[in-house]
Amino acid sequence: MTATSDLTEWIEDSRVERDPQGDQLGISNTWVSPGHRYFYMATPKVACSKIKLVLQELEGYEVPPAPLRIHWRDTPGLSFVPSLADLPIHDAVRALTSPDWFRFAFVRNPYARLLSAYTQKVRDLKSPWVGFREAVRRSAGVPTVPGAAPAVVEFPDFVRYIGEQDDGVRDGHWRSQVGTLHVDRIRYDFVGRFESFTEDLTQVLRKLRAPDTLLATVGLVVNATARVPLASVYDQDLADYVYRVFRDDFEAFEYHRNDWTD
Repeated sequence: MTATSDLTEWIEDSRVERDPQGDQLGISNTWVSPGHRYFYMATPKVACSKIKLVLQELEGYEVPPAPLRIHWRDTPGLSFVPSLADLPIHDAVRALTSPDWFRFAFVRNPYARLLSAYTQKVRDLKSPWVGFREAVRRSAGVPTVPGAAPAVVEFPDFVRYIGEQDDGVRDGHWRSQVGTLHVDRIRYDFVGRFESFTEDLTQVLRKLRAPDTLLATVGLVVNATARVPLASVYDQDLADYVYRVFRDDFEAFEYHRNDWTD
């Protein structure tokens, strides 16, 4: 486990730089409860909207009228589950080290997670990622002609564009899961899987002594992306490329390199 002094410096640095680069902690993705003594690190595109909303209710806080504002904790008049930035530094370190705290996260098949991020953030021309999409088009050699309507970014072009980026500078929606969760620094007590989400989140909430009324809502979906068979968008070459780029995720969380052939 990382020495306390190193953790202290790491957390303090993250409070200054909220947009993590390299090995910095994405502190806005941390959800902590001194009362229930849990630490949750959110992984984008792994049901994090649902998990945050459930934790908001577990703590007795009101859910934002626009539920996806839960990510920004910015609805006027509402309180939100704290992040590590909201705790005194010694309490923040305890959240990452003490056996009295329950640390958990969720992961997802890397092939499916990447497709979900692409579908919601990149393929949808109404999403605000205008500059990013154009960067992908230029990289693929198909920039938008002045005066013409922008074309949909193709999935293979998106994959190869982010594959050439260093993981530390990737957007959180397609940063590696090992990089997001900092498994080299944080020892998790439970890592749930998107593929068994209802069962795994129920297990977490029972550990936290959630009421039955909250447990009954676990199966209600939030911010869903339409399911597309992976084999309809991947071929062997593209799947092999994703496996090479995100190999650490496949190995750390025991996903198989052929998990795209559903």
